[in-house]
Amino acid sequence: MAEDNDIAVQPIRGVQPRPAGNHEPFAVSYRTGQHGGKPTGEDSADISLSQGAQAAELLFSAAMDQISRLAGLDIEPVLPPENELTGGSHSQRLLLGMEILLELYRRQREDLSSQALLQAFAPLARSGLERGYQETCQVLRQLNVYTPVVADQLQGLLLLTQQLFEERLLAV
Repeated sequence: MAEDNDIAVQPIRGVQPRPAGNHEPFAVSYRTGQHGGKPTGEDSADISLSQGAQAAELLFSAAMDQISRLAGLDIEPVLPPENELTGGSHSQRLLLGMEILLELYRRQREDLSSQALLQAFAPLARSGLERGYQETCQVLRQLNVYTPVVADQLQGLLLLTQQLFEERLLAV
């Protein structure tokens, strides 16, 4: 009895033909548009950042970096496993990152009481979040993707995160 071990592979999405003579494994042919030539990086940035999720990720990264600097945390912030950061809203993720930085700050200043620690960390966190927001907006402007929709989303994310920070961390 003969077995048929052939595997048929179908392309998942459209396949672009390779230019003649090009044997690179991942070659992509470019169609010339209005101006001719290859597409610019601005197009890909516009596509990827227009959804808002990448802009929120940029805000998270910038804010954590700024808070770490202001708080004098000379170590890289250790974030929880990715599964703890996914599934929640962007504001919850920012708040979780701020809580982790607060804990790192607490470890470096064990001599302070809980109240004194919060009073010392809160202005640093507020300022770092605001600086991270400004830095994110500046980067998005430079990439020409700072649309009114993205601006509104980021501003809403900033305001909600500030409110949650005040409610959760400072209500202690």
